[in-house]
Parts: sequence; C-alpha cells; structure tokens
Amino acid sequence: RRLARPAQPFALMAREDQIPLFSEPTEKEWELLRSPRRPIVVLLHKPEYLAPSVAPGLHTVGVMLPYTGLHHLLLRGLPFPLVMTSANFPGRPMLIENDRILRELSHVADAFLLHNRRIVARCDDSVLRLGPAGPVFLRRSRGWVPEPIPLDLGSEPILALGGDLNVTFALYSRGKIFLSQHIGNTEELETLEFLEEAVAHFLRLLGIPRPKWIACDLHPGFPTRRLAEEWGKAIPIQHHVAHVAGLAGENGAEELVGIAVDGYGYGLDGIAWGGEVILWRRGEFRRVGHLRPVPMPGGDLAALRPGRMAASFLYAAGLPPDEAGLPEGERKMVLSQLQRGLNAPLTTSAGRFLDAVAAWLGICSERTYEGEPAMKLEALAAQGKPLPLEIPIRWETEVYVLDTVEIFRALWKARKAGARAADLAATAQWALAAGLARIGLEVAKREGVESIGLTGGAAVNAALTQTIKEEVERKGLQFLAHRKIPPGDGGLSFGQLVQASYLLRSQTLP
Repeated sequence: RRLARPAQPFALMAREDQIPLFSEPTEKEWELLRSPRRPIVVLLHKPEYLAPSVAPGLHTVGVMLPYTGLHHLLLRGLPFPLVMTSANFPGRPMLIENDRILRELSHVADAFLLHNRRIVARCDDSVLRLGPAGPVFLRRSRGWVPEPIPLDLGSEPILALGGDLNVTFALYSRGKIFLSQHIGNTEELETLEFLEEAVAHFLRLLGIPRPKWIACDLHPGFPTRRLAEEWGKAIPIQHHVAHVAGLAGENGAEELVGIAVDGYGYGLDGIAWGGEVILWRRGEFRRVGHLRPVPMPGGDLAALRPGRMAASFLYAAGLPPDEAGLPEGERKMVLSQLQRGLNAPLTTSAGRFLDAVAAWLGICSERTYEGEPAMKLEALAAQGKPLPLEIPIRWETEVYVLDTVEIFRALWKARKAGARAADLAATAQWALAAGLARIGLEVAKREGVESIGLTGGAAVNAALTQTIKEEVERKGLQFLAHRKIPPGDGGLSFGQLVQASYLLRSQTLP
C-alpha cells in the first residue's frame, strides 16, 4: 500500500539454506541462482510458507541470493528471508541520491541504511525464469549490462529506443549490440529524462557519437518516437515485426515464421495488434495470421479493467454480458459502447483475450500491474488440465484467423456443463497456443520455412511456450526462443536494430 502497488509481487532475498523452506528449485534453477551475476530467479513456491501479500494470487515468486558483503551481513543472523523491492514508485526510475531517498520515501520505509558511495548509473536486478526452452529473461539488467551481444549488422551505427513500457535502448556499433539496463515506462517524465541520461552515458563509455539513424516504434504518440525524430533520422518499426526480427537476429536465422503474443502494439492497419503470425525473411515481412479482432470498450481502460474485455467477448459470442464481473453501472455503459461501436477500438491482442478469461473466471477484476490478469490465469491453469476443444481457424483475405470468440464460447459452454475453473484456464491457454502454432505450421509448410519461433511479452508464459514448442517439434521443425534478450518489450530495441539494419542495407526505408 505504501508503494501504491497493492497486488504486485515482491522478490525475496534468502540464504541458500532458507530457500528449501518455501521452494524446491531444480538443479538448473540452482545454477541460475548461484551464478556470479546473481539474478532474481522466478521459482514455484509453497503457498503455506509465504505471506499472501508477497505474491498475491501467483504460484511463483522471485528469489535471489545475497550478492554484496552488506547483504551477507544482513542475512547472517536472520532466521527468515527478506522481502526486497527497489527504492522507487511504480513506473519511475530508482532514487539514487540519499537526500531524495530520505525526503521522498520517508512515508514508505521505517528506517534507512545508506552508503557514502555515489551511484553513477541505475541498474535494476535482472530477472530470469526457467522455461520449457531454457532460461528466459523477464528483465536483462544488472550482471549482464553492458556486456555486448555480437551480431554483424553492417557498418552503419544505429540507436534504437524501444517502445513506451519496460523500455530499454540498444546501440549497434562495429559488429556488437549494446542493450541497456531496464529504463522503465516513458510515460513518466522522470523516466524519459533517465533514458536521455543513460543513452549519453553509454555513448561516453563507448567513445562514439550519437548515430544519425534512430530506430523507434511505429506508434505516432510514443515519447520515444518523438525523441527519435528530434535526435536524428527516425526509422519507425512496427512493434511485432521488431519482436520477430529480434528473435531472428538472436538465433542467427535469415527466415522464420514468428508468433508474437503480447498486450499491445500499434498495427500497420491502425488497430491494436497483439496476437500475430509474421513471415519474416531478411527484413521483408508479411502478416500471415492473427487473432479475431474484438472491440476494446473504453480503449486503454479495457486493459486496466479486464471485465470490459470479458464483456466484449461475451457480447461478440452472443452470450450474457452480465457474467463479465462488472458493476451494474459500468456493465451498462460497456454494453452501450459495444452496441453503438463508440470508443471501442478493435484489437487482436492475445493479452486482452487472456485478460477476458481471467476476469470471467473471477480471478482478476482490476489490473494493478502489467500482466497481472494473465499471470493469475497462468497460476490457476497450473492446477488444471486442458479440456478437448476444436481449434477454430479460418482463411480470410490472405491471412489465417484464430477465432478467439469461438474459443470463449466453448469455454462458456464447458463452464455451464460443470467444468472446473482451473481446467477452463488451462484450456484457454492451450487453445490460444495450439491455434497460433497450427497457423504457423501451415504457413511454414506453404512457404518452405523450417523454423517457427515465439516472441512477445506473453512468451514468458510457460504453458504457451510448452504447447507451441511441442506442436512445432512434433512436425519436425525447429522451435526458436529467446535466450539472450527478453521476449517482451525489454528486448524490443534489439529487434528494432535488426530490422532497421536490413532496411538500411536494402535501401528500402519507408
């Protein structure tokens, strides 16, 4: 409550002998925990040990071992782990000046342990999760930054500024990509100022001038795009194309069918994309599949109030919208928006579909942090098994469409027949993943492509990854996943660099 994050999970710092009290890490997870880089590792936890407020509604918790002498001293005499969080408010950069910390966090912390060493550059903890395809970054920061990622993208230096949420920037120079630490959400002025400071710091460290080519997101309203246009020659890159290009670049692939799943990205047709299948070949791309477009009543408000998306799916399926879990007044307003098509832009977002299912099942009526409904749905689904369900895919105007409205209708019928909530949650995830995988396989077969990959913020979901990986490998094709960069927006700038470099080399800038 003090940090205005009522449901966002915290991380734990614990000694090795304390971790078995609340979790049973696998051998590989222990390797990650003990790494000299000391990341936060997301582990399954025993709910009976942790206070519910540590990771509300989740089956996992972030854990790290002490990595400084001070940490070891703090933990030496304690019989329990410590709950850890950064010295900042949600969406804003960490405070690094002692006087500001004492002044601005006096109502948050009861005591302060300060240091006389000045912090030169902010760097949040890195966060990893062991997924079906190996370790995956939720955040790549302390311990990895500024270690370069070798990749030859030609002779032209490029700077990429990412999107607007979970922003990182990336700098390409002389066969290396330098991906920055976590910057944050640039809707906040302080974060945008931090971005400018961090870019200047990297350029000083590397001893190079700011490149004239600046890659950015296609969205015309993002602060990072405006900054790119101020700083040099902007190269706008569509959000999901950047994700797929980053996956290709990281894996050294010259062509692939990329499945991009997340909450939002400005589409080439002006609507909100987020459940896309993209054929990518050396910078050239074609959208070959997507989820069925559904309205977002209230626009961005539908992402904060997932019951609005539940009402949208129920309405589209011809089912009673009163099961969306909305208060009566809000439900009537949403229904009016849907009936009149007023302030209800279309979306193909996988995130909004998962949000709708979470709200409909009654596990998340309000999103208090990014990804909350889908994370709580994943936790519930871990207790269930997918039910048999026909995957509704159709061919429509040169693309395949996965009909998530029909999936929602099938879930509704199963619930009426007595299906458990956990099984319905598992079915929703499986149907989404299997449907997108089958579209990808059909495109790969038609185009003669041997690799299919998964990217985007929802790619950290273990069940989605497992299903798509199994579907792809069952057909003898190669499954590509992220291992060096985050699949979400923390890796977006990397993909923007890759895509921009192909456009520059082929002289096909828009």
